[in-house]
Amino acid sequence: MFVKLAPVLFKYLAANQSLNLPGLGVFRAANEFDPSIDYGKKGVPFPDISFEQAKITELDEDLVNFVSKETGKMKVLAQSDLLSDLDAAIHFLNTGKPYYMPGIGTLTKRTDGAFEFHKEKHPVVEKEKRKPLPAAEKIAIPPTYIDEVPKTRRFKPALIIIILCILAIAATVWFYKKNAEETARDMEDLTTENVAPQAPATAGDSNAAPQTVTPTAVIAPPDHYKYILEIAQQPRASKRYNQLKTINWPIEIETTDSVNFKLFMQLPAANADTTRIKDSLSALSGKKVWIEN
Repeated sequence: MFVKLAPVLFKYLAANQSLNLPGLGVFRAANEFDPSIDYGKKGVPFPDISFEQAKITELDEDLVNFVSKETGKMKVLAQSDLLSDLDAAIHFLNTGKPYYMPGIGTLTKRTDGAFEFHKEKHPVVEKEKRKPLPAAEKIAIPPTYIDEVPKTRRFKPALIIIILCILAIAATVWFYKKNAEETARDMEDLTTENVAPQAPATAGDSNAAPQTVTPTAVIAPPDHYKYILEIAQQPRASKRYNQLKTINWPIEIETTDSVNFKLFMQLPAANADTTRIKDSLSALSGKKVWIEN
């Protein structure tokens, strides 16, 4: 979410009076305002900001440059952070919860899919106050029935449930930690034994991963398996390609229709435990990996 980038986006909106976010829409400020003021503080009125839901497919170049300058990161990493935060924000809105951007306002999503903008923090829906029972209904409850219910008995099931929950959480943490260690070892074996290491991209490296890649059709050699990590559209494909390149994965990309982009790795077939490799890649990438025949 925009927890880290919210101040940067707020400063950009203050300086440019317009902020375009793909998947959401356009935020506009009626006039310039001081980004140093804490508009989220109680009693401080929000600046005159409006929102229009619009179909925006790409990030503005000026916004990427601004975030890169403010955060001190390379442009490709700044763009990756922005796209990642946008994905998280849209997913959060799809759960039906209000999404607050400090200094800007709150977005909510209606049942018809449209966004609503509120120039304040999370809109709180007050619970309906329970009406007091009429005196006649209060008298109708037999006092003897209340006395018959043991007050101490209700705490025992709750205590058992808490203990079971603690044990379940501890077992889950242990299992996840063990599985993560095994998966990390598997991936280390793949990248060190089967694939030649690649130098990480730097700001001054002319061979650094491009911000937008131009894929070509690639045919796996007969002595290699082609492991498909993901099929995605832009800008998701370029973003994921650049992320994996920065951590030295031997990732490749291709497309046949310029719409769907295939991200894959070619690993040697000799003595390959394909099931273990697929499971390891699936665990590390977060998506199911398969072998293309």
